[in-house]
Amino acid sequence: MFVTSGITLTVQREFITPKSLRWLSLACLVFACLAATTGCVVPMQHGRSHVSGEVYERTGYDLGPAKSACALIIDQSVDWSDGLSEDEAITIGLWNNPAYQELLADLEIAEADIIQAAQLQNPHVITMLPIGVKQWEFALMVPLDVLWLREIRVSAAELESHRVAQRLVQDGLNVVRDVRFAYIDWQLAVQNLQLAEQGAALRSETARIAEARLAAGDVAEADVSAVRLDALVGIAEAARAARQQDLARQRLRYVLGLQFSDVTLHPAPVTDTPQIDVAVGQLIDDAVVSRPDLRAVEFAVQAASDRADLARRDIWQLIGILPDINSQGLKGFEAGPGLRFNIPLFHQNQGAIRLAEANAERLRRQYVNRRDLAAWEVHQAHLQLMQANTDLDIWQQQVLPEARDAVEKLHEALQESGVSLLLVLETNRQFLSAQLREREAAAQQRRAIAELERSVGHRLAGFSTSHEPLPAPVDVREEMP
Repeated sequence: MFVTSGITLTVQREFITPKSLRWLSLACLVFACLAATTGCVVPMQHGRSHVSGEVYERTGYDLGPAKSACALIIDQSVDWSDGLSEDEAITIGLWNNPAYQELLADLEIAEADIIQAAQLQNPHVITMLPIGVKQWEFALMVPLDVLWLREIRVSAAELESHRVAQRLVQDGLNVVRDVRFAYIDWQLAVQNLQLAEQGAALRSETARIAEARLAAGDVAEADVSAVRLDALVGIAEAARAARQQDLARQRLRYVLGLQFSDVTLHPAPVTDTPQIDVAVGQLIDDAVVSRPDLRAVEFAVQAASDRADLARRDIWQLIGILPDINSQGLKGFEAGPGLRFNIPLFHQNQGAIRLAEANAERLRRQYVNRRDLAAWEVHQAHLQLMQANTDLDIWQQQVLPEARDAVEKLHEALQESGVSLLLVLETNRQFLSAQLREREAAAQQRRAIAELERSVGHRLAGFSTSHEPLPAPVDVREEMP
């Protein structure tokens, strides 16, 4: 006897009879068989280690250890005293880039979707309480369509996990490219600052010599005024270059995830740029085969096809009633199985089927668009690299030697003879401009290589997958302020 809110419910002994126990045992057996039958589908997940492994195979850098949202992880091998190299910057960026760390959370969402797709739906119990003259009724409902729908749901969720993993691999390649761009821009800004300071010193020296010649009566006041103005311009350009260098450094700190760190950044010496000599047709073929974003769309197409198949099958929504029990009937205790299902009379799920098929067709067209876009990006990056190589060769081999020689000869003449000051100023400007353009061409060459490698989907020069494992990380900041 149970008393609830003033209502007394009496459970009669006849409710629990050998017959009812047999039906309940049969229901448990059927449900166990369903669990065993569907349990043969083992979901596959693609987590952080899978993404990290693919990024490492393509670039030589991994994602580092998993960390909390406010943690900063730095590789122990980074030596800040000798300057930050490009390789060290890429390692730190992949481990700590805030935008990429936000995207990596999608892996857990994909994992949760797989778990949800693999779950068996819990059985439903419907009971009518024996209050007054109402007889007690009991029904145990078990979904039976899980036998032919669960495998498709799990397959679609696994393909979605594949898609998310491949998309994050592509995002990792984008992070490597962005870090390289930010590092190259910062290194170029540091070089431009040094060049601007050298130019300001050169202009000041020219102004000093001009003042001495003015005092000796060798030149007119108007000529010296132009030299003084040029010296002031050099000081202003040096100040502007200092601000540009600081802006480039702050951008690099952001992409490295060091915005709230007190680490001081100093660039390492510039290293030689590797030469890449691969036909553009071969690069395009390689991109179509290996680009992770193209693989992601392929997985999305397969997942959409599975969802269309699921929509075609999910019409009846069959549920087994195992058993349906009445406590009192014409022959006493009554129990028996039953079914509950939809009758596809007014519709046969055409809307959901058409939507799934349309989504699959949209993704197929998206693949064609992404494939053509990949080919265009490879073409563009390759042309930019060829142009940068040509520009760099002209500035290094032809323009700079001539400009340097002209400046040296004019400054020697300026000390001894009455060479025109305006000619000296113009030659100095040409020499400084040539140095600036040569460094910009070198930076553009490195940017083009970074973009070309991202467009193809892996490194092209100086890369081997047989690198030594990265050293153990150290957490240098547990919490952000």
